[in-house]
Amino acid sequence: MTTTLAVVAVMVVALSCVAALEYGPDVAGRYCSTRPRGCCKGRQDDCTVPILDTLCYCDDFCNHTRSEDCCPDFMSFCKHIDVPLPPAPVKHCYANGQSYKYGETVNINCNECRCQESNGKTQMMCSSNECLVDTYILDTLRHQAHRFGWSAGNYSEFWGRRYDEGLQLRLGTLHSKRKILQMKPLKAAFQRGKLQRSYDARNVWGKYISQPIDQGWCGASWAITTVQVTTDRFGIMSKRAISDVLSPQHLLSCNNLNQQGCQGGHLTRAWNWIRKFGLITEECYPWEGRISTCAVPKKKKETMAQCPNRVRSNNDRLTKTRLHRVGPVYRVATEEGIMHEILTSGPVQAVMKVTRDFFVYKSGIYKCSNLASGSRTGYHSVRIVGWGEEYQGGRIVKYWIVSNSWGSWWGENGYFRILKGVDECEIEDFVIAAWADIDDFDVTENPLGYDVFLLNGPKSNSI
Repeated sequence: MTTTLAVVAVMVVALSCVAALEYGPDVAGRYCSTRPRGCCKGRQDDCTVPILDTLCYCDDFCNHTRSEDCCPDFMSFCKHIDVPLPPAPVKHCYANGQSYKYGETVNINCNECRCQESNGKTQMMCSSNECLVDTYILDTLRHQAHRFGWSAGNYSEFWGRRYDEGLQLRLGTLHSKRKILQMKPLKAAFQRGKLQRSYDARNVWGKYISQPIDQGWCGASWAITTVQVTTDRFGIMSKRAISDVLSPQHLLSCNNLNQQGCQGGHLTRAWNWIRKFGLITEECYPWEGRISTCAVPKKKKETMAQCPNRVRSNNDRLTKTRLHRVGPVYRVATEEGIMHEILTSGPVQAVMKVTRDFFVYKSGIYKCSNLASGSRTGYHSVRIVGWGEEYQGGRIVKYWIVSNSWGSWWGENGYFRILKGVDECEIEDFVIAAWADIDDFDVTENPLGYDVFLLNGPKSNSI
């Protein structure tokens, strides 16, 4: 019996504790303690104190019924039982399927967001940057890859970056269409019907074709593609006698007159610089992914150059290296003309217009979608190494095989395929190259009649 009464008493006290807080923590304070007579025994309907726009009670009847009318300090003052006030409700915001506390700041993709009050509501307020990886574009391409003909992927290297960073630091070609039109294309004699339906320089020349490298967050596609086409052509035009991998860092750091380094460069100026001063090897001048002081003296008629001191200190055998020069830069026009040039002389350099969806390309035959309509675009230098075709939906689709400069983690091991013959993304508008000058090397025979070029090649069309 005693135990039962104790349980009932505890329940009554607990109910009273809850009831005493019905007014909420905002009205906590002194009520019963302000009455001259204090608390009242038994039931006394006049044992009240004003609260808000009504009355609260301080009599013992609060222990039984109508407990919601008890004054907030009834239990603590009248019954000497401390009742802790409930904590203020914690405000939360919800975004991306997660809950964030009021005042919490987080990064969502490329935007900084804060949980705060806005228009009387607690919600995430974010900056309005245009992100390099757009989730709408990404999800649409993932779910409709069959319609677009290529698939997309979310690259951790790009996630959280702004789109303007991608345009400025992942491209890097300063492009003037007006000046390009002044550059007359090279006219080559060939039989169009005899051009093969597929060709991949990588399969034919193996290690003599440069591997894609990662330019990092440096807008240097102008330097990397120029140097890699030069490297490829030295190997091909020497009939594999010259296997030197040349240095993009040398061009990036030393071709600094009217060029902008990691902020972009002009292709014709890059080719003309190589023609005048020559390039040393990658081993001698490794890629740093940033602009630095030129460490190689510029001398027009020299055939050899000293490796930078910082390289020689790590490798005593690297002291001097041969300079590699090219002939005049020339432009190649038409789909068949580009094919013939790659087949007979090696990979070529091309400029393409980049839209926002290109950054999430993963595999397939790329074409510019309309998903990024309205976004800014930029120009990017790439290297075309071959072409091919495949069946899609019962029809033949032709494509170029192109090397990018974003590393092997991007696309199809650093490469991508793009529609061929329709000037997709303007990739066939401006295609250029130069022939490797192998006269200063121990090569006894020029391949495929390249000696004709050295005598009667195209005049410089430099801009």
